[in-house]
This record gives sequence, structure tokens and C-alpha cells, in this order.
Amino acid sequence: MKYRVLAVTGVLALVVAAVFAILGATDDDDSVAGGSGPEASIVQAAASPAPEQVAGAIAAEAPAAADDLPLVLTAPAEARPGASVAFGASWITPSGEAISGEVDLQRIEGNSWTTITTVPVENGAGEVEVQVQSSGIYRLAYGGGPEVEAVESHEVVITAGSPLVSRITATAEKSDDGVGVTAAWTTEGGVPILGEIGLEQQADGADWAPVSAVTTTAEGTAVAEATAEHTTRFRFSYPGGSRFGAVVSEEALAVGDDVRTIPVETCDDDVDIDNLGNGVGCHYTPVESGTFVVAHDYLGNSWWNSIPEGTVVQMEGEFTGLYEVVDRVIAQGRGSALGSASNWTCGDDCDIILQTCQGSNTGFTWLRKLPEGETPPAGQPQT
Repeated sequence: MKYRVLAVTGVLALVVAAVFAILGATDDDDSVAGGSGPEASIVQAAASPAPEQVAGAIAAEAPAAADDLPLVLTAPAEARPGASVAFGASWITPSGEAISGEVDLQRIEGNSWTTITTVPVENGAGEVEVQVQSSGIYRLAYGGGPEVEAVESHEVVITAGSPLVSRITATAEKSDDGVGVTAAWTTEGGVPILGEIGLEQQADGADWAPVSAVTTTAEGTAVAEATAEHTTRFRFSYPGGSRFGAVVSEEALAVGDDVRTIPVETCDDDVDIDNLGNGVGCHYTPVESGTFVVAHDYLGNSWWNSIPEGTVVQMEGEFTGLYEVVDRVIAQGRGSALGSASNWTCGDDCDIILQTCQGSNTGFTWLRKLPEGETPPAGQPQT
């Protein structure tokens, strides 16, 4: 019996040892499985629509290596007009945690970002399909909340059919050192474009010849220096690229001996201004704080912003007569961003204010009417 008891005891000891071995192995497995740490946390972003705001400058070409941002938009570069396009979203915190929530998909309409739909994002990724009728500029944006700061993605351009359309205006101003030719490059809606454009010049009877290349700033403007001994025309051009189609500016006259004429009509609203003929201005009657003659720069009027002080111009129509340029201001912004018209009037210092855009800014040129029969002094510039 003694040996049997010992045998049983030995068996029990072996069983207990086996159980501990199994438990130990299980514990070891758990420690190995947990060695990679806890699962990555998910940040829940509160609903916060992004503001629909005026768009900043857009690059003519997508950067070869864009900065990494927490919010990334992916979409095809090209699509058929009217096709359904998949827009993808990737969203993480600056420290790399995935975010769940909703972000806005925005498109530039006119000169502002406009929300067209929202993209649901789960665990840092999301997608939405949108029908794209024409070429456009898109981005993702989040308005900001307690857990996640406001953020926007880089813009993405989708070409649907024709490439994006842009405008370049050119103004030339002669000085003792040569000619300064200013370019203003924007989208059709007035959003500044960053990129390289070429300056060309044409002397009387000659072909257009390249002069130099300039790169526009965040305001969409650039100034190129040139020389001109005789009457010379200048223009800027862009050959077209991955985002915008080819475009050539109107011509800018650097030197001229004749008095240049501005036909003036009457307009009551923006529709009247949009429908003006090329080179025609209009008296904007709703403004009572001064006499404003306005016109779009891209309709042959960008030269208003470069008429040298002291130059004489001739008005035809409502304000027929000769006028001398007495001052100019290039104001930051356009439209409602400029505030009241009274901020830009001239009081008794002038009779008419010429107003036209220059890129994302606005030029105000003050004109003083010359008395009947008065002619410009000898040597005074005319255009």
C-alpha cells in the first residue's frame, strides 16, 4: 500500500506539474501576443462644417513633393464630363492616430471654396462618389473641434474635358530705367495663380519675341523689366500644363504719343458691368460717394492700372472731356473685401475714379478734369 500511495502521489504531482506547465505556457503566449502593445486608439472628431471662404492662390502645376498633411484627398486627375468620380479621404492626427468623423469636400466656385458634400471617415479612411460635370479644383476641409483642430488638404485638380481656363492681364509703365510690365494671372473667378509665365514684346512691324520669364506671387502678380526705345507692345503667355490650358494676355502698350480714349456708359448692377464691350467703362450709378467708372480688367481695361501720373486721357460719352491722372491706389482685395466705396473716393482732389481689378487686388486711378480749352503742357505724357 505504501508504494501504491507513493505512486498515486507521484501521478498527482505529475498532473499538477503539467497543469502549471500549461498555465505557464498560456501566460507566456499572452505576454507575447500583448508584446506589440494595445490596439491603436481611434480619435472621434465632432461634427464641424468647414467655412466657405475666399480661396487663396492655386499653383499652376501640382508640386512634385507636397508637404505631408493630416488630411489627404485622393482623386483621379482626369474624368469624362458627367462621370461619377471617387474621392478618397485619409485623416490622422499629427501624432499619427486615425480619426473617425466627417470632412467636407469643397470645390472652387467663382473665387470661393464651396462645400458640395461630406465624406464619412471611419478609422482614418473614407470615400464618396460625386458626379463631375466639368474641370474643377477640389479639397477636403474640417472646421475644427475639441479633439481635432481645423485642417484642409492640398487642392486636387480634376480635368473633365477641357482644362481649367485662366486669364492674364498685362500693364506696362515706362520709367527712366526702362519699362516695367506687370502681369496679373487668375482663374476666371479671380483666384490668384502661382506659376511661371513668359513675357514677349513686339516693336512696330516686327514679330513677337520672347523677353524673359517671371513667376507670379501669392497675389497672382509679377513684374518684368524690359527696354523700349520706340512704341512697343508687350504680352504674357502660358503654354498650358497639367491644370490650366494655354493662355495669352491682352497687349500692353508701353509708349504712345496719342491721347487714349475711354468710352463711358451707365451701369446699375454687376450684370451691366459683365456685359460691357471690350475697352468700355461705365459710370456705376448705385455709388453716391464719388463718381466711379468701372470695368473688368480682362475686357481690355487693365491698362488703367498703369497710366503714369500726369498722363492725360480722353473720356467719351457721359463724361466727355480731357482728364489728367493725379493719383492711384492698388488696394488689397476685391469686391466686398474692400469695404465701402467711400474708402476709395477722392473728394475734391479728383472728378472721376477709374476702378478695375489687378489679379486678386483692385486699382483705383484718380482723374481730374482739365478745363475746357486747356491742353496738356509741353512734354506732359499722353496715352
